[in-house]
Amino acid sequence: MKTDISIKNITIAAINRSGSDLENWQYSKIITDIQSLEFPLANEELPIFQIKTPKAQTLVTTRRIIEKSESDFISLDFDELDGVVFGDFKKQMNKPEISIFRTTDIYGEELNFQMETGKASIGLITTINTVKKLRASG
Repeated sequence: MKTDISIKNITIAAINRSGSDLENWQYSKIITDIQSLEFPLANEELPIFQIKTPKAQTLVTTRRIIEKSESDFISLDFDELDGVVFGDFKKQMNKPEISIFRTTDIYGEELNFQMETGKASIGLITTINTVKKLRASG
């Protein structure tokens, strides 16, 4: 099993290779400072990618996807993630700045998390796909 630090470093390198205009993302960012996070993390679990909007905060870590809003707190471990649908916004003329991506766990339960559309979406997609692959490869 890869360590949390190696998962984080490999994932951030993948985001930097595939992402464009990282400085122009409005709601999304790569996490380098863990002091400012408002999420409880397990021992050695590391944050990688955050989407922070006025309505909710979503965090992708080395172990799970977490979202906190005023009314809800949801979490999904990567070890239980079965599928992800990000949606296709390329053909939309007036695409929203924020949309959802849908996950399905190994028990068939669906959870929806927020995502920033446009160029920032590649950061989220790369993060989730890379962490999922690294955790599965052991």
